[in-house]
Amino acid sequence: MYDNPRAWLIRSGRDGQREHRALDEGLAIVGWDEMGDLGRYRTWEELKAALREQYPLASPNVVGNWAGQLWKFGTDIANDDLVVMPLKLQTGYVAIGRVVGQYEYRETEPEEFRQVRKVDWLRTDIVWEALRPDLRASLGSLLTVCGIHRNHAAARIAHLAEFGTDPGFDSDEVATDSVQLLAEASSHAAGNPRQLTIRSLLEHWQFERRTAAAIEVIKSALAENGLTTRPPFTEGALSDIVTIVPLDAEPDTVADHATDSDVRQRDSSAVENVSDPEPMTRRLGDLPAALTSVPSHVSLTVAKTTMVRHQFSQLAVIDRDGSYHGAITWESIGRAHISGDHPTLAEATVPAVVVDHDAPLLDQIDAIYDHGFIFVRDPDRVRVTGILTASDLTHQFGMLAKPFVLIEEAENRLRRAANDHLDPDDIKAAAPKNRRAHTTEAAHLTFGGYVYLLRDPDRWRKLGWRLDQSQVLELVEQVRDVRNELMHFATDPLSAGQEAAVHGLLQLLRTAEPNP
Repeated sequence: MYDNPRAWLIRSGRDGQREHRALDEGLAIVGWDEMGDLGRYRTWEELKAALREQYPLASPNVVGNWAGQLWKFGTDIANDDLVVMPLKLQTGYVAIGRVVGQYEYRETEPEEFRQVRKVDWLRTDIVWEALRPDLRASLGSLLTVCGIHRNHAAARIAHLAEFGTDPGFDSDEVATDSVQLLAEASSHAAGNPRQLTIRSLLEHWQFERRTAAAIEVIKSALAENGLTTRPPFTEGALSDIVTIVPLDAEPDTVADHATDSDVRQRDSSAVENVSDPEPMTRRLGDLPAALTSVPSHVSLTVAKTTMVRHQFSQLAVIDRDGSYHGAITWESIGRAHISGDHPTLAEATVPAVVVDHDAPLLDQIDAIYDHGFIFVRDPDRVRVTGILTASDLTHQFGMLAKPFVLIEEAENRLRRAANDHLDPDDIKAAAPKNRRAHTTEAAHLTFGGYVYLLRDPDRWRKLGWRLDQSQVLELVEQVRDVRNELMHFATDPLSAGQEAAVHGLLQLLRTAEPNP
């Protein structure tokens, strides 16, 4: 029907309030009347700034999400693109149309009918069940405007418009775990949201650790479906529970012009920002441990007992209403006892360094080593809820460094074995064709190059290893993937399977090449 169609989901309002006019007058219509003519915004950043000014109480996450939807509607959607509109007033059906006009702002129209695109509605009788499960899942997004991309969706929608059937696609893949999760989360009632551990969330996308690539993929998928997590899935331990919650699809007059900004700001800061890219600078993130504290009214004896009980070197002094007073340390307690016979908690309390949870990690290292610890504020920028000690930092860096050290030893043993047992032509053959002219020794191979080196039967025989080739190859491939993943800093430890692969390969290499 069309050569290379693109397809877009455009909804008709929370309750289908724009549906009749859209179908009767051949239009796609969205809200955000307060923004005026979208054509006056030359860039996405200009549009985002205007939204922030118009809706000052909306969170940055929501503002970014709205900006993305409006930019798509006003700029990205082009003539001949396809539009799908799930029908609210005719439950169980979807309408499919073709865009036939540029964006328009109709200032004289009633509210909620001013932002429009002309659409030639081709079909309004497509039953929901005519769509394959993966395409239905793609249309489950809570956003008003979003692109539909998965599994040749645009070509299939064109086929639906012409023939009324969904042809599927070549491999006829069923919806993946991640798509099913997003569809399920989108359909949950507000009072019964989908909850799962961060580890389980990652596993739905076949990830084990929160690398930069994993975070980018999951954030993008959540944003495309109008969803986010509370609290952010990029912070905390993998065993922590997060709730998948909807972003606001469109402004709500009551909610987005509310007067209780403190409540809204605190609520918005507790969710993952899926609209903006992940910061390039590494932040404290999930490094701080949960904070144990004592209120300011207890005795110094109570505080000291708490420190001994938990083997703490310092303790926060925070009242139940969240009021922060400072810290006590064994040093400050000693000074208080020198100054008087019966010191109080207040007399032993001293100031402590407090930083925001998203402060750059490297900027805090000196303060942590100078003072032994820092306190960390919650995303609300008010409450002190975390602590990061020199011991925590040492453990964290040790956990990150250990895999590098082990993999470096494995790579060194592979390199030495190749140089000792193989000739230069063998090594050159394991390099990519465009690098063979410059490959004269094993040091010039990437870790992945050893997979090709060991796979060849003749080269394997030359090594003289009395090991099962298939198992060695399996471990080398697994460790190659771990090594590639380690190049992207992640605070999560290696999974049990990844650790086993690294240790298993190293044990085999130490056995086959026992020299130190």
